[in-house]
Amino acid sequence: MPKITLLPHPEICPEGAVVEADPSKSVCENLLDNNIFVEHACEMSCACTTCHVVVTEGFDTLEESSDDEEDMLDKAWGLEQRSRLSCQLRNLTNDITIEFPRYTINMVSEIHPGQERTVENKQNSLQRDDFIVSGSAVNHLSKMIESNPGSCGIRISLKDSGCSGFAYDLNYVKEKDPSDYHGNFSGINVYIKDTSLIFLRGTELDFIQDGVNQNLVFKNPNVENECGCGESFTFSNKPYAELK
Repeated sequence: MPKITLLPHPEICPEGAVVEADPSKSVCENLLDNNIFVEHACEMSCACTTCHVVVTEGFDTLEESSDDEEDMLDKAWGLEQRSRLSCQLRNLTNDITIEFPRYTINMVSEIHPGQERTVENKQNSLQRDDFIVSGSAVNHLSKMIESNPGSCGIRISLKDSGCSGFAYDLNYVKEKDPSDYHGNFSGINVYIKDTSLIFLRGTELDFIQDGVNQNLVFKNPNVENECGCGESFTFSNKPYAELK
C-alpha cells in the first residue's frame, strides 16, 4: 500500500507521521482514520479549503485536480503550485509527502500570522495520544448516531457505579458543551467530559463481536482493578497524582 508521510505541524501533528494509505479513501480520510485530526469543515465535499495541503513529494503521480477543486484552491490561504485539497486526493498509486500550511483560512479569520491558538482551544482538542477509536468502533458509533436523529456525536464520561467505583457513561450529544474535549474520528464526533479525560487518557475504544455477543470495549491503561461482573472498575494512583 502507498504511504503518506506527513511533515511535522505544531498543532496537527507535532512529530510528523507516516501512515499506510487505503487507495479507495481520500488522503483526508486516511489521516482521520489514523487519528490525525484534519480540519474538514465542509465534511469533505470540496466546498471549503480547511483540508488544504502542499504535496512536497509525489505531486506528479496524483490524479489531476477537478475544476471545482481548482476553484476552491483559489480561496486557500498560503496557496502554492503544489497545493491540493486532501479530501480530493484519492486513488494513490505511489508514496507521497505532504505538509499542512501553518494556518487554514478558518484560523486566519480568527488570528493573525505569528500568533498561536489560544491555550483554551488547545486544551479542548483531543490529541493523538489522548484517545483512540478503532475502525470497528467508528462504524458502530456511526450507526448509533444515525439511529438517534438530532445527535451530532457521542459524549463519554465516568459515573459512580457498582462495587468497584466507576463505570463508563455514553450519551448522545444534542448540544455541545464548550468544556468538553473534542475529537473527530473518521467523521464521528467524540466528546469527553473535561473532568473525565485524565482517567481516560491513552484509552482505545474498540467494538468487539464474539458470536451473538457484541460490545464496545474500553482498553484503558489507567484501570487497575475490575469487579467480577465487569461492570465497574477502579483506577491506579497515577491519574489521581496528576490531579494534585
